[in-house]
Amino acid sequence: MASVSDLARRGRVSFAGAYRELESMRVEGLALSERVGAAVVYRANPRYPQSGLVRQLLKEDEAHAAPLPVSDGERVRGWLAAVGAPLPVSRPPEEPMPRLEEVLAEGLVLSHRDATVARALPVALWRQRDRWNYDRLVQAATRRNERQALGFFLYLTGRLSGSARWASLSDRLRDRRRSREQPFFAGRKGHTALALARKRTPPLALRWGYLMNMGLDRFASVFAKHTGIDNSTG
Repeated sequence: MASVSDLARRGRVSFAGAYRELESMRVEGLALSERVGAAVVYRANPRYPQSGLVRQLLKEDEAHAAPLPVSDGERVRGWLAAVGAPLPVSRPPEEPMPRLEEVLAEGLVLSHRDATVARALPVALWRQRDRWNYDRLVQAATRRNERQALGFFLYLTGRLSGSARWASLSDRLRDRRRSREQPFFAGRKGHTALALARKRTPPLALRWGYLMNMGLDRFASVFAKHTGIDNSTG
């Protein structure tokens, strides 16, 4: 059982594409859907003749989509630290670092599992603002199904830095077809957790369709400490 966003990320397709396929499966009787908090989740219909095959495919997909091993997560953190993200790392990455845009896109993926990476990303984006290429960054994020997350972080960085120019960079990335908020951070989200997240999520995150049980002050304090820029986030 998973939400549209989760399945889109795992399948490396767009949110709209995943939704169309899932709705087609539901109409055919292959999948069932139900609302869990703010999300609509889908699961295989056990009464469908080929439901066993669907569950097996999902199991195999989950093996490929499992969280990165700690070592890989540390590798991405090392890359991010090397480009200016304020992250503690045990040792610098030994292998050659990918292109800057690929590093930042990997940071978007990891940010869903690591709140410290999420708080550090605006600092890295700001420090490297004259070095990353917008089109290449969008392409790297899109390949990882993180286009919406990139837009959110660009908008957030503009807000924290006081630069209005970043709003135009981010606005074109927002998927206005999203009608429901989705939890930004990975992990199980029960009704109580979702209700609490909805209550505490800052308006900026809601604007981008995310539930995030973490105030903007957490981002602002990290940004101000490491850039020397202290703007009110409202």
